[in-house]
Amino acid sequence: MSKPSSPRLLDQAAPVPLRRKPRQHRSRATADAITEAFLQLLVEQGYDKVSIRQIVHRAGVGIGSFYEYFDSKLAVAAVCVHQHVMRVARRMNASVGAHAHAPLPVRVDALIEAQLHDALAEPERWAAILRIERQVSPVAVYQRVYGEFAQIWARGLSAGPDWPEQAPLQASALSTLSIAYGMGTHTLLAFDHAPDAQALRQQVQWAVHGYLSVLAPHAYRGHAWPAMPGQPM
Repeated sequence: MSKPSSPRLLDQAAPVPLRRKPRQHRSRATADAITEAFLQLLVEQGYDKVSIRQIVHRAGVGIGSFYEYFDSKLAVAAVCVHQHVMRVARRMNASVGAHAHAPLPVRVDALIEAQLHDALAEPERWAAILRIERQVSPVAVYQRVYGEFAQIWARGLSAGPDWPEQAPLQASALSTLSIAYGMGTHTLLAFDHAPDAQALRQQVQWAVHGYLSVLAPHAYRGHAWPAMPGQPM
């Protein structure tokens, strides 16, 4: 079984095109106000209709402040995508550390929750981010980021002694990531209304646990599967 790599929080996976990195509190607040304004407008009217003039007006900053940190609207979008990815990665890495000694099903549930948490909490914003992700992330960067998330899953799966030595760790991590990411992403993109968060979470749990229970049957002995919506646990 190959050992998963140590966490990097994707710090080098997606370079952020900032003209000047904000360091002081005031400059960070300005950059944050610009990205927040962009995200609000992105949700309200879509990327193509958002203008830099609208962004600075919503952020309450001057046009000079915008160009101090960003050279284009696309650069703001890239920063927003990167920030959202980093937040999910931090949450997932924290989950791995917090549940390292828990049974496999518990570790898996914690990782699913960490991966889906932000998307389910802000579905409209995440759907908007997902729609522009492919525009701002080159294929090589996207592949690297996806690989980093697979490594987080590999660390979570192998953290306890109940992961079978003979089970293919890297392939299993990639599959569990693909299941959780695919179901969450496609649900957000395919419908024009916010999903039922609890129902989606349970659907992902069924799919991931069902797959892993074939690979690690001993870890799933006595496991209480999530109930169908409307049924008692």
